Amino acid sequence: MQLITLLLTTVSVLTMLSGVIVYLGTSRAGKVKSTWYCLAAIFATIWMASICFFLTASQDSKELIEWHVNWTFASAIILDVAFLGYAAWSKKYGKITTVFFLLIGLLISVIIFALPHSLYSSINLAHTGNTVTMNIGPVYFGYIAFFAAIVPVIVGVYLLQFFKTTSRRKRLGDAITMGSFGLSSTVVLVFNLILPMFNNWSLIWLGPLALAVTILAVYYTILRYRILNLSSIWLRLFSYAVVIASIAIIYMIIFSIVFAALFKGSTPSTEVIVLNFIMILIFISLMPATTGLTQHIRSLISGDQSNEPKRKETAK
Repeated sequence: MQLITLLLTTVSVLTMLSGVIVYLGTSRAGKVKSTWYCLAAIFATIWMASICFFLTASQDSKELIEWHVNWTFASAIILDVAFLGYAAWSKKYGKITTVFFLLIGLLISVIIFALPHSLYSSINLAHTGNTVTMNIGPVYFGYIAFFAAIVPVIVGVYLLQFFKTTSRRKRLGDAITMGSFGLSSTVVLVFNLILPMFNNWSLIWLGPLALAVTILAVYYTILRYRILNLSSIWLRLFSYAVVIASIAIIYMIIFSIVFAALFKGSTPSTEVIVLNFIMILIFISLMPATTGLTQHIRSLISGDQSNEPKRKETAK
């Protein structure tokens, strides 16, 4: 749980930073699109933080836990609407579709906050794992139906844009966004919607991690394929720092999975986690120099540096 908390906290901070950076750094022409991205990042951060609080909550937090559980459900709705706005708001059909899903999502969210027990009957805080007893009824099925409808629409919008645009740059950006969103949505569907129906909440932290990868993948397309133009060089430099940190997080997730597999489910200590995080950051920072050194050694082995004297002899 210590590792999960650290990962969720880190990806929450990076997700929030990416949204703020894009919003502040985008020119006026892309302000609407950057606003939707920022909203997606904000509500994704709220969703991640609420899940993290739920997983670590003790009996002392009983008065606050219902508020966080409500936000866990409601924020997931709004962040998907924001994703749809980011993808489709520039088109007329996109505005209509986004407003439609926003109204439906707000209605479901109001019901959750006003009548939370229409969605779940109780919250159980125990050392063996915190759980929520769901009421499998109209509200829960409506909640699942909302995501079953909006996710294909978002993927469909990107698919349509992919085939319509002639720009290779935009096609690559849409392909990365579409693929990462589809993958993370599948993870969320399994671990945050289906398994909780069977009272299995132990793996709900996988959803936020998958979503964070998607948001940072979209962030990467903004930088790499200039989906939005950041106006400040400092914001660009800071953005690349966030990307580097994101790579480090992905490495830590892989490291944790391998560690758990090798040591039969045990988790590394905080010191090991921090040390590995620092080491991967150092490795990424030294990567350009390492690449240059590798090429130099390769050229020495293959004898490429003898070409220059040969050229001079030929000229004579």
